[in-house]
Order: sequence, then C-alpha cells, then structure tokens
Amino acid sequence: MNVIQEIETRLPEQAVVGFRRLTGQARVGDPILLQERAMARMVVQAQWILNRVGTDGIRLTQAGHLPPAVVVEAAAELDWGWPISVNREVHLRPLQELRGHLRDIGLLRVHKGMLVLTKKGRALTGNPRELWWHLARTIHHSRTAAVSDATRLLLLFVATRGLTRREDYLVTLARALGSLGWVQSDGQEPTTESVWHLVDTKWRLLNRLSVFEQTDAWHGDRSAVTVGGAAFARAALQSEAPAAG
Repeated sequence: MNVIQEIETRLPEQAVVGFRRLTGQARVGDPILLQERAMARMVVQAQWILNRVGTDGIRLTQAGHLPPAVVVEAAAELDWGWPISVNREVHLRPLQELRGHLRDIGLLRVHKGMLVLTKKGRALTGNPRELWWHLARTIHHSRTAAVSDATRLLLLFVATRGLTRREDYLVTLARALGSLGWVQSDGQEPTTESVWHLVDTKWRLLNRLSVFEQTDAWHGDRSAVTVGGAAFARAALQSEAPAAG
C-alpha cells in the first residue's frame, strides 16, 4: 500500500472522513507531470555532490568530513543560502546535511576513508529525472517512526499548498500526529516545539530541493510551496510505505 493508505489504516474512525477530504485537496492521486527541466533545477545541489564524488571518490578528512577545498568549491559553484563564507563542512550545514541524506538513502557510502558512489548513486549520476524520483520516494524514510509519520504528514500539507507560514504547519502537524496516537515522553499531546524537533532536518532538506519558495531568509523559514514542491510531495505520498519491522 502507498504512504497515504498506510496512514489511513491507523487513524481513528472519526478522523477518516476529514483525512480523505484533505487528501482530495492535496490531489494526492494526480499524475506527476512536472517537466524534466524543473526536476533538474530542484536536484541541482544533490546532483552536484554525486558528480563531484564521481568515479574517483573523495578522500575525507581524519574526522570524516569533506576536505576544505571541496567545501570551497561547493560554495563557489552553488548557492546554499548560507550567510557567511566557510571552508569547513561542519560550518556549511546545508552541504553537510544533504551529503548525510544522500548516504542515508543509499547513494553514497564511505569506504576506507573515501566517500564513494554506491551502485544506485552511479546509476543516478547525470540522470536528474530519476534522481528526483528517488529523492521523492525516500524523503520520508527514517529510522525513527515518529519522524517518518511527521514527514509524511508534512508532505501532505505541502501538497495542498494551503499553508503559508511555518508556524501554521507545526500547529497542524501537532494536531495530526495526535490523531495518529503520538504523544510526548511525558504523555502530553505533541506541541509545536516537539513537532519541530521531529521535522527540522527534513524541512531544511525540502528547502534544499526548492520545495518552498526561495527568499532572503537564510535560516530556512520558508513555507510558500512551489509548483514543483507540490509535485514532489505528491510523488512522495504515492510511493510505497516501507514494510514495518
């Protein structure tokens, strides 16, 4: 079953009608008609990393970070929306987080101190359309079930294009997670603060993928959804829900 169907199976009966109304508003079942050029623009940063790793790989520092020369190159080649110039990966969080995500979804790995492409990563290098689809299908994956649920619900609200402020997303997400039975460690209903802790990294990743309209706000507080962003969210929600276990 797909992501939306799996969520519905866990909702209380009284919430199902409203959930179906929301999925209709989000046009979750619509075909994905985004042009390849638009897909390529959305994955340009991820594609750059894969291309830069290439067939030779990149020797990481002793601490496991990208070498300063590669960080400087990345900063010169791409706009990361970062307010200062840096030459250390730990000081360029968007690059660090995106590299980590590409590793988590099976496109990069570390072998004997080298950052290298996986077989899947090699197949997607130079193929922005298939990279876009892979990123969409895996964006909600997490080792933490609450993060997966929060991300899927976030994508559902993104697909509606009905919210315009990050605070609105967090309030709505807190209510939706409560409907799925999630509570905080103290047994209380989710709060906007606890929800942000779940989705902050995914939110920044969505920014990297131009799901939200770009502004001059370097801290990533963007929430107006692009046409491509809505398509990306729908593609993610049409993907198969990973098997439990």
